[in-house]
Amino acid sequence: MIIIIVAVICFLAYRAKQKVVEFKSDFKSALKEVDQTSQALTNPRSVSETSPKSGWNTYINVKENLPSGLQPNFVAFSFDYPKSFNLQPQSEVNFVKVEKYTAAGKGNTAENFAVGYAWFTPPDSQSEALYNTLLDQLGPQLATSFHNYKELKRTAETIDGVHSRAALFQADFNDAAKTMIYGKTIVVHPPGKKNGVTILLLGTSLSRDVKSADDLGVKGDTAGILRSFKFL
Repeated sequence: MIIIIVAVICFLAYRAKQKVVEFKSDFKSALKEVDQTSQALTNPRSVSETSPKSGWNTYINVKENLPSGLQPNFVAFSFDYPKSFNLQPQSEVNFVKVEKYTAAGKGNTAENFAVGYAWFTPPDSQSEALYNTLLDQLGPQLATSFHNYKELKRTAETIDGVHSRAALFQADFNDAAKTMIYGKTIVVHPPGKKNGVTILLLGTSLSRDVKSADDLGVKGDTAGILRSFKFL
Protein backbone atom coordinates (compact mmCIF):
# COMPACT_ATOMS: atom_id res chain seq x y z
CA MET A 1 0.00 0.00 0.00
CA ILE A 2 1.32 3.40 -0.93
CA ILE A 3 0.39 6.49 1.01
CA ILE A 4 1.41 9.83 -0.45
CA ILE A 5 1.00 13.24 1.01
CA VAL A 6 1.91 15.55 -1.81
CA ALA A 7 3.24 19.06 -1.87
CA VAL A 8 0.79 21.70 -3.03
CA ILE A 9 1.54 25.29 -2.23
CA CYS A 10 -0.58 28.40 -1.67
CA PHE A 11 0.33 30.10 -4.93
CA LEU A 12 -0.71 33.82 -4.96
CA ALA A 13 -2.69 35.01 -7.94
CA TYR A 14 -1.51 37.74 -10.25
CA ARG A 15 -2.97 41.16 -9.52
CA ALA A 16 -3.92 42.26 -13.01
CA LYS A 17 -5.41 45.70 -13.50
CA GLN A 18 -8.62 43.93 -14.39
CA LYS A 19 -10.82 42.63 -11.58
CA VAL A 20 -8.85 39.61 -10.45
CA VAL A 21 -9.57 40.05 -6.73
CA GLU A 22 -12.53 37.68 -6.83
CA PHE A 23 -10.48 35.06 -8.65
CA LYS A 24 -7.63 35.33 -6.12
CA SER A 25 -10.05 34.59 -3.29
CA ASP A 26 -11.40 31.51 -5.06
CA PHE A 27 -7.89 30.35 -5.98
CA LYS A 28 -6.64 30.59 -2.38
CA SER A 29 -9.68 28.72 -1.10
CA ALA A 30 -9.16 25.92 -3.60
CA LEU A 31 -5.51 25.51 -2.68
CA LYS A 32 -6.36 25.56 1.02
CA GLU A 33 -8.63 22.56 0.46
CA VAL A 34 -5.85 20.73 -1.39
CA ASP A 35 -3.42 21.51 1.45
CA GLN A 36 -5.82 19.98 3.95
CA THR A 37 -6.13 16.73 2.00
CA SER A 38 -2.61 16.40 0.69
CA GLN A 39 -0.63 17.75 3.69
CA ALA A 40 2.38 19.52 2.24
CA LEU A 41 5.17 22.06 2.58
CA THR A 42 6.79 24.96 4.69
CA ASN A 43 8.95 25.88 7.67
CA PRO A 44 10.41 29.35 7.37
CA ARG A 45 11.91 29.52 10.85
CA SER A 46 14.71 27.02 10.24
CA VAL A 47 16.89 29.01 7.86
CA SER A 48 20.64 28.96 8.23
CA GLU A 49 22.46 32.27 8.17
CA THR A 50 25.15 30.73 5.98
CA SER A 51 25.11 31.90 2.38
CA PRO A 52 26.90 29.74 -0.21
CA LYS A 53 27.63 32.74 -2.40
CA SER A 54 26.90 36.41 -2.56
CA GLY A 55 23.19 37.13 -2.79
CA TRP A 56 22.08 33.64 -1.68
CA ASN A 57 20.76 32.14 1.57
CA THR A 58 20.63 28.52 2.76
CA TYR A 59 17.49 26.82 4.06
CA ILE A 60 17.98 23.80 6.37
CA ASN A 61 14.97 21.70 7.33
CA VAL A 62 15.14 21.13 11.11
CA LYS A 63 12.68 18.76 12.79
CA GLU A 64 12.52 20.65 16.08
CA ASN A 65 11.45 23.83 14.28
CA LEU A 66 8.49 22.21 12.53
CA PRO A 67 4.92 22.25 13.87
CA SER A 68 4.23 19.13 15.94
CA GLY A 69 1.89 17.77 13.29
CA LEU A 70 4.67 17.80 10.69
CA GLN A 71 7.45 16.33 12.79
CA PRO A 72 6.50 12.65 12.19
CA ASN A 73 6.87 13.34 8.44
CA PHE A 74 10.25 15.02 8.77
CA VAL A 75 12.83 14.71 5.99
CA ALA A 76 16.27 16.28 6.45
CA PHE A 77 17.33 18.43 3.50
CA SER A 78 18.78 21.79 2.57
CA PHE A 79 18.89 24.07 -0.44
CA ASP A 80 20.21 27.48 -1.41
CA TYR A 81 18.01 30.28 -2.72
CA PRO A 82 18.63 33.84 -3.92
CA LYS A 83 17.89 36.74 -1.60
CA SER A 84 15.46 37.95 -4.25
CA PHE A 85 13.19 35.10 -3.08
CA ASN A 86 11.00 35.55 0.00
CA LEU A 87 10.63 32.80 2.59
CA GLN A 88 6.87 32.40 3.00
CA PRO A 89 4.97 32.36 6.32
CA GLN A 90 4.84 28.97 7.99
CA SER A 91 1.70 26.88 7.82
CA GLU A 92 0.61 23.78 9.70
CA VAL A 93 0.85 21.60 6.60
CA ASN A 94 4.06 22.75 4.93
CA PHE A 95 7.85 22.34 5.18
CA VAL A 96 9.07 25.29 3.10
CA LYS A 97 8.18 27.61 0.25
CA VAL A 98 10.24 30.43 -1.23
CA GLU A 99 8.81 32.83 -3.76
CA LYS A 100 10.09 35.52 -6.10
CA TYR A 101 7.86 38.46 -6.98
CA THR A 102 7.87 40.58 -10.11
CA ALA A 103 8.81 44.25 -10.06
CA ALA A 104 5.15 45.00 -9.29
CA GLY A 105 5.70 43.58 -5.82
CA LYS A 106 4.07 41.11 -3.44
CA GLY A 107 1.19 39.16 -4.91
CA ASN A 108 2.68 39.16 -8.40
CA THR A 109 4.53 35.83 -8.50
CA ALA A 110 7.33 35.20 -10.96
CA GLU A 111 8.83 31.93 -9.62
CA ASN A 112 8.12 29.64 -6.69
CA PHE A 113 9.94 26.65 -5.10
CA ALA A 114 8.41 24.40 -2.45
CA VAL A 115 9.19 21.10 -0.73
CA GLY A 116 6.71 18.69 0.84
CA TYR A 117 6.78 15.06 1.90
CA ALA A 118 5.60 11.70 0.57
CA TRP A 119 5.14 8.45 2.48
CA PHE A 120 6.46 5.22 1.01
CA THR A 121 5.45 1.79 2.33
CA PRO A 122 7.58 -0.28 2.49
CA PRO A 123 10.38 2.29 2.91
CA ASP A 124 12.71 0.57 0.44
CA SER A 125 10.18 0.86 -2.40
CA GLN A 126 11.66 2.76 -5.32
CA SER A 127 10.78 2.41 -9.00
CA GLU A 128 9.58 4.39 -11.99
CA ALA A 129 6.20 2.66 -11.72
CA LEU A 130 5.87 3.78 -8.10
CA TYR A 131 6.78 7.36 -8.96
CA ASN A 132 4.20 7.36 -11.76
CA THR A 133 1.55 6.07 -9.35
CA LEU A 134 2.26 8.92 -6.96
CA LEU A 135 2.16 11.47 -9.77
CA ASP A 136 -1.15 9.96 -10.91
CA GLN A 137 -2.55 10.68 -7.46
CA LEU A 138 -1.30 14.25 -7.47
CA GLY A 139 -2.63 15.18 -10.92
CA PRO A 140 -6.37 15.19 -10.09
CA GLN A 141 -5.74 17.32 -7.00
CA LEU A 142 -3.88 19.91 -9.03
CA ALA A 143 -6.58 19.85 -11.69
CA THR A 144 -9.20 20.94 -9.14
CA SER A 145 -7.07 23.91 -8.07
CA PHE A 146 -5.58 25.30 -11.28
CA HIS A 147 -7.75 26.71 -14.07
CA ASN A 148 -7.27 24.85 -17.35
CA TYR A 149 -4.78 22.46 -15.73
CA LYS A 150 -3.08 20.24 -18.28
CA GLU A 151 -0.31 17.72 -17.69
CA LEU A 152 2.16 18.00 -20.55
CA LYS A 153 4.60 15.13 -20.03
CA ARG A 154 6.68 13.16 -17.54
CA THR A 155 10.44 13.06 -17.42
CA ALA A 156 13.22 11.36 -15.48
CA GLU A 157 15.04 13.59 -12.97
CA THR A 158 18.08 13.15 -10.74
CA ILE A 159 17.95 15.04 -7.44
CA ASP A 160 21.09 14.91 -5.29
CA GLY A 161 22.10 11.73 -7.12
CA VAL A 162 18.71 10.06 -6.51
CA HIS A 163 16.64 8.86 -9.45
CA SER A 164 13.24 10.53 -9.48
CA ARG A 165 10.32 11.33 -11.75
CA ALA A 166 8.65 14.62 -12.69
CA ALA A 167 5.33 15.70 -14.17
CA LEU A 168 5.26 18.96 -16.13
CA PHE A 169 2.02 20.92 -16.42
CA GLN A 170 0.53 24.25 -17.34
CA ALA A 171 -2.55 26.22 -16.31
CA ASP A 172 -3.71 29.83 -16.19
CA PHE A 173 -5.15 32.37 -13.79
CA ASN A 174 -8.34 32.88 -15.81
CA ASP A 175 -7.67 36.62 -15.82
CA ALA A 176 -8.06 39.19 -18.56
CA ALA A 177 -4.29 39.35 -18.98
CA LYS A 178 -4.21 35.57 -19.69
CA THR A 179 -1.40 34.99 -17.21
CA MET A 180 0.01 31.49 -17.59
CA ILE A 181 1.14 29.15 -14.80
CA TYR A 182 3.89 26.61 -15.47
CA GLY A 183 4.58 23.77 -13.06
CA LYS A 184 6.89 20.82 -12.41
CA THR A 185 6.22 18.26 -9.68
CA ILE A 186 9.13 15.98 -8.73
CA VAL A 187 8.76 12.92 -6.48
CA VAL A 188 12.02 11.78 -4.83
CA HIS A 189 12.58 8.81 -2.49
CA PRO A 190 16.06 8.51 -0.92
CA PRO A 191 16.94 4.79 -0.72
CA GLY A 192 16.26 3.19 2.65
CA LYS A 193 14.22 6.06 4.08
CA LYS A 194 10.53 5.87 4.97
CA ASN A 195 9.69 9.35 3.80
CA GLY A 196 10.56 10.99 0.53
CA VAL A 197 9.86 14.49 -0.73
CA THR A 198 7.73 16.14 -3.34
CA ILE A 199 9.32 19.21 -4.90
CA LEU A 200 7.00 21.64 -6.63
CA LEU A 201 8.36 24.34 -8.93
CA LEU A 202 6.00 27.00 -10.26
CA GLY A 203 6.52 29.90 -12.60
CA THR A 204 4.29 32.37 -14.37
CA SER A 205 4.44 34.15 -17.69
CA LEU A 206 5.42 37.20 -15.62
CA SER A 207 8.85 35.66 -15.09
CA ARG A 208 11.73 37.00 -17.12
CA ASP A 209 13.26 33.52 -17.53
CA VAL A 210 10.43 30.97 -17.40
CA LYS A 211 8.48 30.79 -20.64
CA SER A 212 7.31 27.17 -20.46
CA ALA A 213 7.15 24.25 -18.05
CA ASP A 214 10.35 22.91 -19.63
CA ASP A 215 12.23 25.94 -18.27
CA LEU A 216 11.48 25.13 -14.62
CA GLY A 217 14.59 23.86 -12.86
CA VAL A 218 16.55 24.49 -16.06
CA LYS A 219 16.42 28.26 -16.54
CA GLY A 220 16.00 31.10 -14.11
CA ASP A 221 16.56 31.01 -10.37
CA THR A 222 14.73 27.72 -9.86
CA ALA A 223 17.53 26.01 -11.75
CA GLY A 224 20.14 27.05 -9.18
CA ILE A 225 17.83 26.21 -6.28
CA LEU A 226 17.13 22.72 -7.59
CA ARG A 227 20.80 22.01 -8.25
CA SER A 228 21.63 22.96 -4.67
CA PHE A 229 19.04 20.62 -3.09
CA LYS A 230 20.67 18.04 -0.78
CA PHE A 231 19.41 15.30 1.52
CA LEU A 232 21.10 15.47 4.93
